[in-house]
Amino acid sequence: MGRRQATLTLRREDGRIICDAVTVADSTLRRVYGLLGRRTLPAGEGMTLRPAWSIHTAFMRFPIDVVFIDADQGVMRVEHNLRPFKTATCRGAREVVELAAGECERRGVEAGERIAWASRNIVNTIATRESPALQVHRRATVLVASSDQRFVKLVRFLLEERGIAVGDQTVPAALSRSLTDADVAAVLLDAGTSLGDGLRALNAARAQRSDLRVVIVAESTGENAPTSVRVYNKWNETAAAIDAVEQAVAVAGTEAE
Repeated sequence: MGRRQATLTLRREDGRIICDAVTVADSTLRRVYGLLGRRTLPAGEGMTLRPAWSIHTAFMRFPIDVVFIDADQGVMRVEHNLRPFKTATCRGAREVVELAAGECERRGVEAGERIAWASRNIVNTIATRESPALQVHRRATVLVASSDQRFVKLVRFLLEERGIAVGDQTVPAALSRSLTDADVAAVLLDAGTSLGDGLRALNAARAQRSDLRVVIVAESTGENAPTSVRVYNKWNETAAAIDAVEQAVAVAGTEAE
């Protein structure tokens, strides 16, 4: 199936976990295959189909709960205990989460609430870890330069958990006026699907501020990524990218003393 599937944790906005390990099906083949072939879906495991607004359970062996989520990470509809050889649809949904039957009732998942995605690696290690440098330099801001609001919400949640202030803008807006702000200690730059555009934006950012630390992510790093620049996979290496941003803020704080 090509690149390795990402596994995320589904949480409420207040941080409470809904499902610990959600496999991401973000290609046509993965969405078609889905949960087929499995004999069961344990509590605490799930799958999200993205993009998707309709599913079927043909040839499945067990019932599931289905959660339809919109572009703003809001729960549009919950289908409880959907049995095999049934369909469920919710127009306007951007992704569908499949959970073990009964999990939505047990976790109190209802239409109208908002959810958040987090890297599972980060959730397992987040605890209350903060470096002394970050505790001293909390006024420093990380600018998230991205047009992907799902990604912005995820990294904002993860960075703020670590005590790091976050600002966000599109890449052009960040390059045009925000990088000269002395409070911006680092930039998390989202190259999206065009690594070349991302690298050009990286060079433009460094031209404005040579001391600025930039962490770059992309949908796919590919074989043509330059060896001189570390490019993180946007979804599969979220934890490593957040660690790199945290380290950049810590270094910037130390140099400012």
